[in-house]
Amino acid sequence: MKITFFDDDKIGDLYPLSLTRPAADLRCGILTLAEKWAIYLNVKEYGYETRDYLRAKFNPIENADIRINGRVLPNPDFIYGINHMQPGETLFAGETILATKGGGESFAKEFTHPVSILNRPFDIFMKLGVEIERDIAVLVKTRHPFTTKRGNSGVGAHSVYFEDGAKATNAFFNTEKGAIYLGKNAEVMEGCVIRGPFSMGEGSVLKQGTKVYGPSALGPFCTAGGEINNIQMQAYSNKGHDGFLGNAAIGEWCNIGADSNCSNLKNNYEEVKVWNYNSGKFDKSGQQFCGLIMGDHSKCGINTMFNTGTVVGVSANIFGSGFPRQFIPDFAWGGASGFITYKLDAACKTASLVFPRRKKVFDATEKAILEKVFEITGNWRNWEKDA
Repeated sequence: MKITFFDDDKIGDLYPLSLTRPAADLRCGILTLAEKWAIYLNVKEYGYETRDYLRAKFNPIENADIRINGRVLPNPDFIYGINHMQPGETLFAGETILATKGGGESFAKEFTHPVSILNRPFDIFMKLGVEIERDIAVLVKTRHPFTTKRGNSGVGAHSVYFEDGAKATNAFFNTEKGAIYLGKNAEVMEGCVIRGPFSMGEGSVLKQGTKVYGPSALGPFCTAGGEINNIQMQAYSNKGHDGFLGNAAIGEWCNIGADSNCSNLKNNYEEVKVWNYNSGKFDKSGQQFCGLIMGDHSKCGINTMFNTGTVVGVSANIFGSGFPRQFIPDFAWGGASGFITYKLDAACKTASLVFPRRKKVFDATEKAILEKVFEITGNWRNWEKDA
């Protein structure tokens, strides 16, 4: 069976994280949505039906048997529904098409069971607890990690899982509320205190004395330090020093400067409003706790302060004292005192220096994606209109 994950007209609601990837390539827990589906449906071949500028990196697939909405997370009911679809069938919930089989042109069927969908970026950290638990359950069967607390201490009935090469020294593991999973060659340095559920991807590092409140998840080759609470890092991103990051969704190739902090709760305890690229305004989130959402390639300097529910676009560079605005457009350079445009050539040069640190190459495909993102997000850089 071959699967295509398609982006629908709600993909903009997941910006800035989905500006640089299809929805199914978003990580929620240990695995991306596409990786989850591939395991559950036992498929070896899948592709993406996405925007033109992403297709060189996220390849389409011909003659797919089933098309699945890339924003939909697998759960037992929906997996059953997918496995029992008839040729020509379309599954939908409300106005959202969930999946089609063989073109889906013969008949439509409403899926009446609960379905889990990523509607906004903050849904990623909201759903982390369930997703970490489910990812661990399938990875225990496929990757066969071992369990041990040797050389460490802890409490709780859930397990601490180690893949090959993962190590922890003099750490305290609290698994009372969920398991802890360390990916291949991940490292927990001495003095870390971790409350599950928590996961680290391959090659990720927790620096000395890090305090982790679950549910939290680091993607592959990430670094975290200081205090983190209910965060998801996609991959290749760093928050290696003291400072607080909570209720946050961080993209790839981001760097949080030393002693930077984000607020995740308003002083008046009211609902947090979060910038929505689709509506072009700050929309109600329905959340009391919401911290930082940061697109790929963005960086902030030391002692940066982010207000509650701040959205940072792709390839922004933030620095200076005071709180910057709560929506920082893509390719912005500056801080509370104002912004100028982070020139595309300069942003690409930085990326070309950062990628080799993770043994990656910033190639023509990656550059073309940034060029297109720079073009389509220009409308949000209001200072350019006044120039």
